[in-house]
Amino acid sequence: MDEKGTQVAIGLKRNHLTSASTQTPAEAPKKEQETQCGLAKGSYRREREHRKWRYDDLIARLHDKEVLIQWLMVEGLLAKARLCSLCGEDMKLVKCDDRSDGFRWECRRQVNNKRHKVEISVRKGSWFEHSNMTMEEILKFTYWWCQDLDQAQIRHELGLASSTGVDWDSFCREVCEITLFENSERIGGKGKTVQIDESKFGKRKYHRGHRVEGQWVFGGIENDSRKCFLVAVEKRDEATLLPIIQQWIEPGTTIISDCWKAYCNLEKYGYTHLTVNHSKEFVNAAGHSTNKMEGHWRQAKAKLPPFGVRKHQFSSYLAEFMWRYMNRDEDLFEKFLEAVKKIYTPNQS
Repeated sequence: MDEKGTQVAIGLKRNHLTSASTQTPAEAPKKEQETQCGLAKGSYRREREHRKWRYDDLIARLHDKEVLIQWLMVEGLLAKARLCSLCGEDMKLVKCDDRSDGFRWECRRQVNNKRHKVEISVRKGSWFEHSNMTMEEILKFTYWWCQDLDQAQIRHELGLASSTGVDWDSFCREVCEITLFENSERIGGKGKTVQIDESKFGKRKYHRGHRVEGQWVFGGIENDSRKCFLVAVEKRDEATLLPIIQQWIEPGTTIISDCWKAYCNLEKYGYTHLTVNHSKEFVNAAGHSTNKMEGHWRQAKAKLPPFGVRKHQFSSYLAEFMWRYMNRDEDLFEKFLEAVKKIYTPNQS
């Protein structure tokens, strides 16, 4: 990454634990729901089957510590086993009353006639490590964040300090940023069209001779899909934007843009370039436009905090917007947990 742009891509060991269901709501079997008349599924003949996580589905896994721990282990959010750092043998998962988690890993074996005691938190190496919140609170925060609940509302429901809410909001955005970066791929290709544009985020005030600078963002979006990219940039010249275009858009793509001078040489680099002169029209005579990209800007700006964003945090807010946009038809909580498992992978050591 250069200084001209900030890129956003971006078997259980315990036999005494009873088996807990790890089915997601999408995998749950259909159940007949009787109405008062006994004639239909669900109240007022509505189908009760649901394919996405609901809050009640989460609460069902939080009501009991053993159920919660086993579910998190089976789902890969906690380590299923630990090896003792002294003897190298399997540690035991034991109940404890001195921790909010209710369990810890422990080894009390005797080696060379010396008995040792090694204890490890069940959270080690996981999404839950280094937090004073309970795992139940973290999962609730994560669920509500995925549902796009306002941070102030989440803090109120969980009784969190403002700083804690800000930190966990940042952790969640970081997951989006890493996920997009690790799964990034170029958009477009032969036979495909990509709209590109640049836009300034942040309010500009000219009253009393004072002007507040915003943040320039360059982006592109495919005409017929949700594939897109957004990159925060310091300049809008060709030297800045062309390398980003080459990084994110496949050669052979038809690119539609306005008449900004930084785009004038795109055809030299293997792209078909169509333009729309926004000083005269928003749709040219051939029916081409950048309206989808303009709509993308409106959505992105609406998602940013109304009080503004610090520049070093800007990429993470863009990442959150893109992650939500590209997964809009998915179960966001399930997608988020999948991302967490890949980033925070607890190992046995």
